[in-house]
Amino acid sequence: MRNHGGLDPLDLEIIGALQDDGRVPYSAMAERFGVVEGTIRKRVTRLLDEGYLRIVGVANPFKVGMDVVAIIGLNVARQRMDEALIRLRALDAVRYIAITTGTFDAIIEVVLPTTQDLLRFLMQDLARVPGLNRTETSLVLEIPKQSYDWLPRRSRKATRAAAGGRV
Repeated sequence: MRNHGGLDPLDLEIIGALQDDGRVPYSAMAERFGVVEGTIRKRVTRLLDEGYLRIVGVANPFKVGMDVVAIIGLNVARQRMDEALIRLRALDAVRYIAITTGTFDAIIEVVLPTTQDLLRFLMQDLARVPGLNRTETSLVLEIPKQSYDWLPRRSRKATRAAAGGRV
């Protein structure tokens, strides 16, 4: 089995359960995994403290008045990438940043209420990012799937099977 950064089978099961339902009670997980509730509570606390896990509510931007979601590809002078990332992280509209290979050096996602706000973001905020050479903006029209379960389902099934069907 592949090493999951020091996580054991119970950790992986807890993460999987929380990915399925971030509000699942500790008591329900304890019963499901055959351990006491205190074990689940301690494990979740450790997973949160060590940065393996975050539990958040994720809103659909289009349903909460944020009508403009854009994915923007950025070409950044490599010697200025650190400065650019500092500036991008500070921008409220930027919800996601990824350093990439391929056509762009980085990809960002921005979420804003209106196209006028997007125009202001592009012309003012993004224009102040150091080392920015080129951008390409794509508007998101609909989000038919959005998933945050980074742990592959097959890993969770393999973990369960390796533990004899029970963790």
